Amino acid sequence: MNKKNILLIMISILLVQTSCASYNRAHGELHYNNNITKGQELLDLKKALDEGALTQEEFELMKEKIIKDEYVKSFFKQLDEVDDEDEDENDKDNDD
Repeated sequence: MNKKNILLIMISILLVQTSCASYNRAHGELHYNNNITKGQELLDLKKALDEGALTQEEFELMKEKIIKDEYVKSFFKQLDEVDDEDEDENDKDNDD
């Protein structure tokens, strides 16, 4: 009787551990907090121009991107593309 109880406990532990593992899947989320204002970015950009780190053409291009939030938009677009690739890989793995 003692062996049956031990066997029953071991099987129960095994079932609980394997069923709980399915709840541990990671679902990462990215929270983007930009603490730098556009004004500060533009001031930093102007300083870089004044110090000769940028040409006038580079300054104008980057200024336009800052004003239109193109850097942030392209950042999130790249993240979406990476997520899509990961989902495609997971789908392929699940199909096998």
